[in-house]
Amino acid sequence: MKKFDYHRPQTLSQAFNLMEKSGGNARYIAGGTDLIVRIKQKLIRPDALISLTGIVFLKDLRLNGEVSMGSMTLCRDMERSGDLKKACPGLVEAASLLANPQIRNVATVGGNICNGAPSADCAPPLLVLDAVLVLKGPGGEREVPVAEFFEGPGKTCLEPLEILTRIRLPQCVKGTGMSFLKMGRVSQDIAIANAAALVVMEGRKCRKCRVAAGAVAPVPLRLRKVEELLEGRAIDTELLEEAGRLASREVQPITDVRSTEAYRRQISGVLVKRALTEALIRVH
Repeated sequence: MKKFDYHRPQTLSQAFNLMEKSGGNARYIAGGTDLIVRIKQKLIRPDALISLTGIVFLKDLRLNGEVSMGSMTLCRDMERSGDLKKACPGLVEAASLLANPQIRNVATVGGNICNGAPSADCAPPLLVLDAVLVLKGPGGEREVPVAEFFEGPGKTCLEPLEILTRIRLPQCVKGTGMSFLKMGRVSQDIAIANAAALVVMEGRKCRKCRVAAGAVAPVPLRLRKVEELLEGRAIDTELLEEAGRLASREVQPITDVRSTEAYRRQISGVLVKRALTEALIRVH
């Protein structure tokens, strides 16, 4: 493994300066659960790592109607937050199913999505929650809807010097239910497929529907045809079956070492149907 310098700045300005001095040959690092593996596998060879663990405000988690969490919020802290579970149960479920407790003690929500992995567990819940990502660089700050953040496998809209600083989630209205489900080869594995669902109900009629799936397309994917199918209609067993079938057609899976295209397509339909069913049960 190539030797590299290690920096632990205390402010964003210091982090930006270090990245500028590296000429783009450094990498920002959060928990390092993915980045260090890639370095060991010699997939990347940075001259330096710039740790974000010393920037305290990136770890801030606020719940005051709207949820605002720093990008360095640990998955383990999300898992243990009773208030966050009440506000965003599907997101907490995703964090609690990520790898194992040892990994969740260092892995961060920002790192999970900034890797740009199509299988990122936190991505589908953030998609159905209509999350807004706050990105900051030397030139200023901008906000990006999470649906526009992912550009391809391992690719995001982050500029070379930019850092994801915060994730903002709008307050859920009355009548909302949410869930997240994941299928892997074993309990601690990367997802073969995952899915999140959010519904806002008025009586038996669905006023708003959001459905997203991961590991079944080049990017975490909003299933907009499924959403259109359910919105404005009374949801029953037959409609949920149709939603599952539509989901299996809307995803864009591939065959790889973890699964086949055919199985991913089939299991996506199953997960979407189950996620929607669970979200309906949780409506409050």
